[in-house]
Amino acid sequence: MTFSWVKRSDLQIAPHDAGGWIVKDPLTLQYAHLEDTEYHILNLLDGRRQVSELLAAVKRICPSAGLTAEDFAQFIRTLASHQLIRQTGGEDGTRLSQPRATSWFGKMLRAALSVLRLRIKLLNPTPVIDSVMPFAVPLFQPLVIRCCVGLMVAATAMVVLRFGEVTRQLPSMSQFLGPQNLAALLVIFVVVKLLHEAGHAFTARYFGAECNECGVMLMVFTPVLYTNVTDSWLLPRRQRMLITAAGLFVELAIAAVCTLLWWNAEPGPMRFLLLNTMLVCSANTLLFNGNPLLRFDGYYLLTDWLGIPNLAQQSSATVRAALLKVLTGRSVIQQPNGYRRWQLLAYGILSSLYRMLLTLVILQLIDSLAAEWRVQFLGAALSLAILVGFIGVPVLLFVMQVRGVVKDAAQHNGNPAGTRLRIVACCILIVGGLLIPLPQSVVAPAFVQPTSQPVFTPLPGQLQTSIRYGDRLQASQPVATLSNNELNQRGMELTAAVNDLQLQLNALRSDPEMASSELLPQLRESLSTAEQRERQFRTELHKLTVAAPTSGVLLPPPRVPVQLENRLPQLWHGNPLDPENSAAWLPRGTLLGFAGDRRDVRLLIAVGEDKVQLLESGQRFDFLPTGSATTRTSGTLKSVVSLPSEELPVSLAIAGFVNGRAEADVVRPADITYAVSGQLDLVENQAPPALYSTGRVRIEVQSASLLQRLLRYFRQTF
Repeated sequence: MTFSWVKRSDLQIAPHDAGGWIVKDPLTLQYAHLEDTEYHILNLLDGRRQVSELLAAVKRICPSAGLTAEDFAQFIRTLASHQLIRQTGGEDGTRLSQPRATSWFGKMLRAALSVLRLRIKLLNPTPVIDSVMPFAVPLFQPLVIRCCVGLMVAATAMVVLRFGEVTRQLPSMSQFLGPQNLAALLVIFVVVKLLHEAGHAFTARYFGAECNECGVMLMVFTPVLYTNVTDSWLLPRRQRMLITAAGLFVELAIAAVCTLLWWNAEPGPMRFLLLNTMLVCSANTLLFNGNPLLRFDGYYLLTDWLGIPNLAQQSSATVRAALLKVLTGRSVIQQPNGYRRWQLLAYGILSSLYRMLLTLVILQLIDSLAAEWRVQFLGAALSLAILVGFIGVPVLLFVMQVRGVVKDAAQHNGNPAGTRLRIVACCILIVGGLLIPLPQSVVAPAFVQPTSQPVFTPLPGQLQTSIRYGDRLQASQPVATLSNNELNQRGMELTAAVNDLQLQLNALRSDPEMASSELLPQLRESLSTAEQRERQFRTELHKLTVAAPTSGVLLPPPRVPVQLENRLPQLWHGNPLDPENSAAWLPRGTLLGFAGDRRDVRLLIAVGEDKVQLLESGQRFDFLPTGSATTRTSGTLKSVVSLPSEELPVSLAIAGFVNGRAEADVVRPADITYAVSGQLDLVENQAPPALYSTGRVRIEVQSASLLQRLLRYFRQTF
């Protein structure tokens, strides 16, 4: 009996420069990549051969393929599912074994994964592209490409040379992803992705490839535009790589233009819009689209460069096979040899680790945003779905594959007991590795404060004279002299009252008739009370001369910025004893500075609720000031408070370390934050960090195993 499946005559087949063949179905516009053995099998399906003849012909053409009847049947099922072959009515096709029925678990698993990666076709963009193409052709001229590259170089040079200024003007993560900015980000993202996909589509048409489909793809509940330019597989490798890189080039060009415009724009809505566009384009290109470890444009560029069309599948299969070999001692697939195998192993391991790291970062971001927006339940549900889809499902599939290898070993007279023992030993090693205590640290923002004695104004007054910051002081030495006309007037009134009572008392004493009057004791008591009141007031009035509480150097307090948005007139700004604040009015309790040693500083460390439980007094830390990559200073934690702090220095918010509501010189943190005190260990002749500067500390806490950290993360998240 002849084999009843034959190759479709209308298929378009072209060799691939990386090896193998590309098959295009002109009816469904679907594409398939076939290896040489698979290509020869497809060509042998002419309806005139039996299965045994087909197998013999394949073995003659490709003797190294090692094709079995089961492999042949599986490949025929694959061709039939892709509609690349048709059945002519012969009966030998019934010899093909039927595919194993899919279990209910497999169906549910595929349904769950389809929700995480859903593709919705919208339209065929070919008519629109062809009508606009004459106007887009000039954009592919070398001069335009060189101008765009020049803009990218200029923007990159500007960011590198002014990196500190650029980073200071960037918003914090909570501001960038805050509810007030999400609408603008969504609009910008849609427009940028539209231009990105247009770059792919127009470049494909420029080189003669078709683009017959565009739509929306839902990736992890996030809508993403897409265009299908799979027809570029029929083009040479250089043109394929240019088509793939076109979207990245468009985004980088947009980012470059927006960067240069943003830097020169005046503050306002337009500057904010340019900043958002710059961040969306640059971050999207570097972290996602241009990253070869994710299956986006960077991945396809790498596959064409290496000449491995199915890099992700081959690398994943190679890593799984290596793990199965370690666990069971059995080889389940034939792996490539030499340098290609190491390439696949390296890519598979790096891509898996990066996806796990990216998953953890996304989970952390979801957790923080859910807490800020007060939607913890929704955040936990989304985190659970991501964990199941990106970590739980692959692990479960691998466990099922291990189980299949063990069952196969038992069915083919292998050594199932030895295989199970090997698996148990590997599991013990894995669990033991998870229980090994590893060094652990906590990174938190810090603020430099002086520990010297503060100098306040005990009374309000107008600044008359003062010494300069940095001058040496002696105990009780005047620091500043204030004047207060209202208090002086009050003192004069008290003196006049004393004088008036004294005159009345003298008058009564000089009159013999009043010598025994009952008014004398009352006047004496009133006079004594008035004199006491005047002495107390004079003592208080002397406090208009502010004295140093101790010897040392007068250190400045935190600077008070100019308040442009305040409708009330500002009394002073900067530091109160600056020359430009001469004759300024200083309210009661104004901090003039600190008297003491410049080296006596401490750190105020802002620690989140999830990390404060790991801290103890006496733990060591390293402090790295903002803007410095090498100047590190060691120190020791002095106190860990048990109550959260309601106010933190506003400098931490200005530096982007703390989110909250700013009020004058403090900020009320939006999240529960604890203020921990740390003492720096300054060696002799070592300059202390600048007062009121910010930075980060890395605190060495008690070691913890990977299992302990994972359990703590789940407790905090769920």
